[in-house]
Amino acid sequence: MYLNDGQDLERLNFQATLDALYARQAVRPFLVVAMHANEQRKHEYGTAAHPDYDGRGELAGAYSQFMLEEVLPFAQATYQASPNPAHAVMAGFSLGGLSAFDLVWHHPDAFARAGVFSGSFWWRQRAVGAGYTPSDRIMHGLVRARQPHPSHRFWLQSGTLDEHNDRNQNGVIDSIEDCLDLIEELIKVGLDVRQALRYVQVEGGHHHPDTWGRVMPDFLIWAFGQEEALPRCRRLCPWCACRLDPHLAPSILPPTADVVEPTASEPIVLPDPLSPPVHHTPLVSDLTAISTHSIMSIARPAEGDFLPYAATYINLVPEGADPREALRAIAQEFHAIFQNLSEAQAEKGYADGKWTLKEMLQHQIDTERIFAYRAMRFARGDSQDLPGFDQDDYVTQSGANARTVPSLLAEYDATRASTQALFDSFTEEQLDRRGTANGGPATVRALLYIVPGHELHHLNIIRERYLPAL
Repeated sequence: MYLNDGQDLERLNFQATLDALYARQAVRPFLVVAMHANEQRKHEYGTAAHPDYDGRGELAGAYSQFMLEEVLPFAQATYQASPNPAHAVMAGFSLGGLSAFDLVWHHPDAFARAGVFSGSFWWRQRAVGAGYTPSDRIMHGLVRARQPHPSHRFWLQSGTLDEHNDRNQNGVIDSIEDCLDLIEELIKVGLDVRQALRYVQVEGGHHHPDTWGRVMPDFLIWAFGQEEALPRCRRLCPWCACRLDPHLAPSILPPTADVVEPTASEPIVLPDPLSPPVHHTPLVSDLTAISTHSIMSIARPAEGDFLPYAATYINLVPEGADPREALRAIAQEFHAIFQNLSEAQAEKGYADGKWTLKEMLQHQIDTERIFAYRAMRFARGDSQDLPGFDQDDYVTQSGANARTVPSLLAEYDATRASTQALFDSFTEEQLDRRGTANGGPATVRALLYIVPGHELHHLNIIRERYLPAL
């Protein structure tokens, strides 16, 4: 396996993943050649034939030449890497994923297979707003220009929280739409998706090494799986939707496996390959089903439902907005910011004595837990006075700066999933129950608004003070 962005192996938890797969005898032994990228990354990754509209990727042709003329011969001569293209897999993440796909598509004599995690298939010749149309996407045009090689195999992955942009306002985020449109182009030029494609859509997956590391087992089993160790899947299809749970990695079949006939009680459902898989039944259990209460509208809290300081937070939730949906959207914003930060940047404040970004993220997690706990207590009819807390002392004792950004984001996501499940469960009558916290009144409804409002407050501070300082 030749892997772009090799500098991120530790953030991907790659060694632990390999150890676990080898312990289960789920994969056969294979060589990993991981090329480190540097500050030239956005210039060296891309499509070899065309830079994008902003001139990025102008060195992608040189990078392809480096891979073909230097890296492959070096790995074959020094580490006995197989020269057989059927044994070679090129993989990458984001822009590195686009680079990997481009290399495999145009050089099947060197690589037969590509693994693309959240690929930058938006790569385009013209900026949005400057006359852009879908035909300006570069990789889609390169696919239309030639037929796939008979040996081509592709593993493609997207996350439902990769981004929040939706160019054409059709309800599908651009990263998923760009990937699905590329698959459609592959089908048009003759790719047999049932033999040559696996598309994994990660529900709740972000554009971040944490998500990519957690879905890595599926890719490695697809690429290097021991056939005798692979369970036979009862829903054989090129699509898969999975949740972010490393223990629920979906089972797959090798390309040559026979179809398992359905039983009367468990029919096979083969989706239309051109339909977005987000609407299909996931191949694993959905452990985060939305409560039936989540469809109701949420009235804003009234004066007297909260302490005066909380009005600052509540007023940040826009009129008419559902505070639960606001929480979901804010999470995307936080990931979009933190996924582009180095560990060193996340350990800086915007001024002397100010919290670092890691400390701010830990503060968000702690505060959400406390407010959600208050909401749970009051919703259950427990109206006794609950104590306040000193946020600065909590931050000082948190040890946030000793942690990695992916570990903090993983805790943030786990906390948010728990909060969402709790808030989705409340009835109107429960929302109006009240108690006392920090020496003053609070209703469940007010806490439901305070949580996203508090996070919006800190999001504004990050944008206005931290990011300019970085």
